[in-house]
Amino acid sequence: MNRLRVTFASLAVRDYRLLWVGSLMATTAFMTTFYLVPIVAYEITGSYAASGFAQAGMVAQLALGPFGGVIADRYKKKPLVLGSQIIPCLIIVATGILIVSDSITIPLLFGSTFLMGGTFSLMGPARQSWVVELVPQRLLPNAVALQNMSINIAAVIGPALAAILVVSMGLNSGILYMLVAVPFVIVIPLTLMISGSGRATPPEQRKPMANEMAAGLRYLTSRPQLRSLWLFWTLIVVTGFALQTLVPGLLDQEFGRAESEALIIGTIWGVTALPINIMLAGMVGGRWAWPLLFLSALALAGGIWLTAWSPVYAVLLIVSAIAGGARSAVMLLNQAIMMTNTRPEYFGRVISWVFMAFGLQGILAPVWGIVADAIGGRETLYIVGLVVVAGTILMALSRARTRRIPPEPGTAAYSIAGFGGERPPEPEPRSVPSEPRTAPSPAISPLFAARLAPVVLMEGQKPRAT
Repeated sequence: MNRLRVTFASLAVRDYRLLWVGSLMATTAFMTTFYLVPIVAYEITGSYAASGFAQAGMVAQLALGPFGGVIADRYKKKPLVLGSQIIPCLIIVATGILIVSDSITIPLLFGSTFLMGGTFSLMGPARQSWVVELVPQRLLPNAVALQNMSINIAAVIGPALAAILVVSMGLNSGILYMLVAVPFVIVIPLTLMISGSGRATPPEQRKPMANEMAAGLRYLTSRPQLRSLWLFWTLIVVTGFALQTLVPGLLDQEFGRAESEALIIGTIWGVTALPINIMLAGMVGGRWAWPLLFLSALALAGGIWLTAWSPVYAVLLIVSAIAGGARSAVMLLNQAIMMTNTRPEYFGRVISWVFMAFGLQGILAPVWGIVADAIGGRETLYIVGLVVVAGTILMALSRARTRRIPPEPGTAAYSIAGFGGERPPEPEPRSVPSEPRTAPSPAISPLFAARLAPVVLMEGQKPRAT
C-alpha cells in the first residue's frame, strides 16, 4: 500500500488528476490513430515504404515544435490545451469519412498525419508545462512519470479496443477512425473543470519569438546532461517506433497474417508497459533511475532483435512483450530525468524540442520502409537493434563524464537533493579560519529553504554534517 501511495502520489492533487485523466483519453485517441495509419497505408499499397510515408506527416513537429514550446511558455495553458483537443477531433472524423467512402489516398493520409503532428506540437508542450504549475515541486518527477504512464495505458486501451472491433466485429478502419474521436467529447469538459488557466508571461516581458526559441535551444544544448538525454531520447523514438512502421508488413510477408493484426501486437506492447510503468513511477526520483535507463535501452534492442528472429507467429506475440515494455520504460525514465533537471521557465521549450523527435521519426519512417522493401523486414529490424545498442553505449560514456555535475538550482532535482543517487557537492570551506562554518550560503534563499524542509522530512533524509 505504501508503494502504491508513492507511485500515484501526484494524483492526490485534484487539478493534476483532471489533467491526467484528460491526457489519458486524448492520448488514447492519438495512439489509436498512429497505429491505424500504417495499417491503412499498407492496405492501400502493400508496401513497407508507403506505410512509412503515410507517417511522415509527423514532420510537422519538426517545423512547428519550437513554436509550440515558446507558445506554451508564453501564454495560458488551458486555451492551448482545449484548442489542441478540438482540432484533432475534427481531423480524425474527416479521415474516417475519407476511408469509409474509399476516397483515401497516401497523400491524403500524409496530410492527415501532418495536421495531427502540428496539433501535437502545440498540445504536448502545453500539457507538460502545465504539469509543473499543478503539483508541488517535490512531486514533479512522479507527475512526469505518471504522464508517461498515461501514454502507455492509452497504448493498451486504444489498440485493444480497436483489435476487438476489427477481429470480432469486422469493422473497417474508417469506422474505427470515427469512433476514435469519441473520447474528446469527455476530454474537453474535464479540461474546463481544471482551476485556473495556467501562468502566462506578462506582455512586457515577452521577447521576440525567435529570441525565445533560441534561448530555449541554448539552455538545452549548453547543459551536458540535458543535451545527452535529448539526443538519446531522439534515438529511442526513431528506432523504437520503427517497429510500428514495419510490423504490418512483417505480419503479411513473413507470417502470412493480416496487417490489421498489428493492433494485437500494439495491445501486447501496452499491456506489458503498464505494470512496468507503475513500478517505475515510484522510482524515477531515486538512485536507480540512471541504471534502469540503460538496462531498459539494452532490453529494447534485445526485444527488437527477438522480433526479427521470431520463427512463428506465436513466438512473435511473446517477444513483442519485451520490445513494448522496454520501449515504454526507457522513454519514461529518460523524460522524467530530463524534466526533473529542467528549470520551470524553460519547461515548455525543452519539451517542444524533445517532442520534435516524433517529427524526425516521420522523416525516417519512409527510410525504414524503403530499406525493408530492399532487404527485408527482419533484416531491417536487426539494423534498428544495432543502432539502439550503439546509442546506449554512447549515452553511457556521456553519463560517465557528466555524473559529477551537480543539479542546477531551481530544478526539481536540486530541491530533491539526491535525484539519481547523488547530492550537490558540499560548499568548500572558507579560507578565513575565524569565519563560522555554519554561515548560510548565499545561494540558498528563504523560499528555497521553505520548500526543501518538507522534502527532507518526507524523504527521511539525514541532516548533512556541518
